[in-house]
Amino acid sequence: MAWLAAAFWPFLRMTGVFLTAPVLGSRNIPVLHRVLMSALFAACLGAWGGPWPPLPDNVIAIIYAGLVQISFGAGLGLVGRIIVSTIGAAGEIAGAAIGSNFARTSGLDLSSEPPVLYNILNMTGLLVYLGAGGMFWTILAVAHSFRSFPSGLPSQIALHELASYAGVILSSGTILALPALAAALALNLSIGLANALSPNLNIFSVGFPILFLGGIWVIGSTIFFIEPMVGQLMVAGAHALSQLIGKGL
Repeated sequence: MAWLAAAFWPFLRMTGVFLTAPVLGSRNIPVLHRVLMSALFAACLGAWGGPWPPLPDNVIAIIYAGLVQISFGAGLGLVGRIIVSTIGAAGEIAGAAIGSNFARTSGLDLSSEPPVLYNILNMTGLLVYLGAGGMFWTILAVAHSFRSFPSGLPSQIALHELASYAGVILSSGTILALPALAAALALNLSIGLANALSPNLNIFSVGFPILFLGGIWVIGSTIFFIEPMVGQLMVAGAHALSQLIGKGL
């Protein structure tokens, strides 16, 4: 029973991570492969140590414990998803400002077709997240979480911290897209003034290309600010993870 507990609890918690974490929870990875990888990570965690809670003695308790463990693992993986989604949200906000959201492509993780600019910045944020060791921090948090919360029930303060951290998707995404928003406002005012002074000027054939090209130039010049933004998000994400597992990372 001790051997079974050492495999049962890590597997459930890693299953939750594979539902929400970037890359690991990608829909392009077949479900069977994700289950096998989750079992492999669980075997490594089982060999690493515990402590492991005792197995419940009835079916209802086992189902409840499984749901709690999967939810806790999903919360740990959600921190990384928030970091990557923040950069993608900046691309969607900027794309809406410069009028490029009409162009869509097949996303890597989404069933629908997201805007192209969202996809580009989402992939950029994902690469920076992986390069900064974000996946390593997630697995490390899962390993240490059994020492603080073996039952998988974090404190209300930790849940509040995670809910507050999710707000960076809109706040930090808007800050990152702010140069494109300012440029789009200035270009729209200039094009509108030119159209008012010269009614014969076709705003769709002249104004829209200027807005689009100017917005792309501004977004291209702000691409270098993604790395420090992801760094700040990872610092806040590490704080949220430490609150969830009750231990500093």
